[in-house]
Amino acid sequence: MTEPKPLTPHNRKVLDLLMRSRKPLSAYDILGKLSRHGLRAPPTIYRALDYLVKHGLAHKIQSLNAFVACHAHVVGDTHEHISQFAICRSCGTVEEIEDPSVEKALQKVKQKFLQTVEHEVLEISGLCCDCATQTAA
Repeated sequence: MTEPKPLTPHNRKVLDLLMRSRKPLSAYDILGKLSRHGLRAPPTIYRALDYLVKHGLAHKIQSLNAFVACHAHVVGDTHEHISQFAICRSCGTVEEIEDPSVEKALQKVKQKFLQTVEHEVLEISGLCCDCATQTAA
């Protein structure tokens, strides 16, 4: 992760939208929400998302092909971390997890099995507590 330059207006609009969203957004969700603000071309959205992910300001949820703002950066913590997500398959809620014990376990796995690491994302899907309670009722 490299040190980000000041955000361009387009990057800022995309990041602000991700920060306000309660759920992950696809590039086309973002395009639909920001088209009235002058962002009308998919490549513009993809460039902004690439920049935000590269600089750790956003994460891509691979299984959903969608994006979320990085929780750590939202609260001002800029340390590098392995992306860890809990995803509810019912309501679509995604929670970013920052658990040092999970990171430590993943570090051990990397050291034991991988010469090089190209991508570090842990996604766990299931039912959130609210949806599980509703399903059981």
